[in-house]
Amino acid sequence: MANGNIIRNSGRKVLLYRGYTITANLSATQYLAPTKFKVGVDNTTPLVGDTENLDVPIPISNGTVNDDCNSAFTGSNGGDNSTNNTSVYKEGGGVTDVTAQNLRTTGSNVNKTWTKTVDSNFTAARYAGFWLYILDATALAKFKSSGAALTARWRTDASNYYQKTWTAAELSTGWNWLHTGSSLISALTAVGTPGALSEFYINIETNNAADAFVAGDVVIDLVRTWQASNLIASFVAGYPSLDLTNHEVTTRMFLGTNDANGYDIDGVGTFNEDSSPLMLTEATINPISKSSTDEIAFVFKERLL
Repeated sequence: MANGNIIRNSGRKVLLYRGYTITANLSATQYLAPTKFKVGVDNTTPLVGDTENLDVPIPISNGTVNDDCNSAFTGSNGGDNSTNNTSVYKEGGGVTDVTAQNLRTTGSNVNKTWTKTVDSNFTAARYAGFWLYILDATALAKFKSSGAALTARWRTDASNYYQKTWTAAELSTGWNWLHTGSSLISALTAVGTPGALSEFYINIETNNAADAFVAGDVVIDLVRTWQASNLIASFVAGYPSLDLTNHEVTTRMFLGTNDANGYDIDGVGTFNEDSSPLMLTEATINPISKSSTDEIAFVFKERLL
């Protein structure tokens, strides 16, 4: 069920341009009709003047799984070597390993650090993300209460990397989708001169050195990257469909069993193919948990009254 469904200002511009421009003057590259869609998570109630994107678009196609977390991270500082967790793991990215990593600690340092040489090197000109599970409020309360509590680095080595941080307030119990946002890896804060990116680093700073995580308290899975083309898909063939009698247009979008798995989808938007794509329609919906056993169809019906 939609909690907010609007035609954006950019969508109104497209409708006006397409409806009132003489055919001979229509641009072949500007204010094009919608043909594509995106889905996302953590989508707020849409506003007509929002930026031309969902709040957090997610990859529909898989992109690259750089590390499926089916083998141990090396611990240092207050971090111990991780162990397999085959009960709590994340689906998605086309992987089938049903294994994540328990980020365990030694209780010896406020900084708990884990590193891994990834299975597939990162590409700096891509977006990046990973899943982090926090068992309960007790585990979350151990994260440093002010400033950066969690740091991720996409590294060449210990001296050359891109970095992003999160505060404890930006985390929650359960699964957290932690990502570079609208930025490519290479747009993040850089230290040194990163070259080929073959390592992933994660550091959790706790309030006290003695704050410990045991197996199951904090779990990491699916370290992955994607590009813009992975975020978008085409409408079902034959759509949009026009009902000129009732002044209504129907748009149908479809996610198959391999698409956007592992996310609680709560945002859908339609886009055109301008050089800088415009979002025409956006909906915030009740979250739908998407897994490999699900196929989801989204149907937008818009009517002129």
